[in-house]
Amino acid sequence: MMLIGTRNHKNIIAMNNYQKKRLMASAGILFFTYLIIHMLVNLNFLTGSDNFNNFYRWFHEAIILRWSVIGLLILGILFHVFTAVSRQLDSNSKRSITYKKPYPKAVPRLVAWGGASILFCFIVFHFFQMQGLETQDFYQEVHAIFTNPIMLLIYALGFTTLAAHLHHALNNVGQTFGLKQKHHQGLALALVIFLVGGFVLIPINVLLF
Repeated sequence: MMLIGTRNHKNIIAMNNYQKKRLMASAGILFFTYLIIHMLVNLNFLTGSDNFNNFYRWFHEAIILRWSVIGLLILGILFHVFTAVSRQLDSNSKRSITYKKPYPKAVPRLVAWGGASILFCFIVFHFFQMQGLETQDFYQEVHAIFTNPIMLLIYALGFTTLAAHLHHALNNVGQTFGLKQKHHQGLALALVIFLVGGFVLIPINVLLF
């Protein structure tokens, strides 16, 4: 009876961990989808100040839409972080569902969590920085950010941690949802290059032109 009770307890723990992984991955996918849209919209910067400013003036004036998007993102990120921390606090011995390669041997868990913490701080910083910009000439405000060496360093660090976090997450999210794809690692790398590369084009454009 004791053995059966212990086994049932482990099954419940395994189910909870599995559910947490799926929920955490779902919140991550929501944020990843937003990042793609955000990157594509920001590439409007390359078409000139008029198009860029007109879009962000419209978005700023669409109060219900803007705060609905912001609220959904905040809830999604906080839930993602809470679930990740909650899972990390569980004993490793209680985990029955693991990734094939949770972390590369060259990347200790402390480094991975340190990168995630830096990324979270960068997201918070970026959010409040954008909220404080002058919306009448958003193009010039963004231009000024990327001509500031300190801001360039901050955003370089932010983009680097974003790329590392996404690469790890995209490599593992398929396993969480039971997907089996031989070339999922190459696809994950391509998506990271596409997304982060799109964001990086803006400071490159500012510096070169």
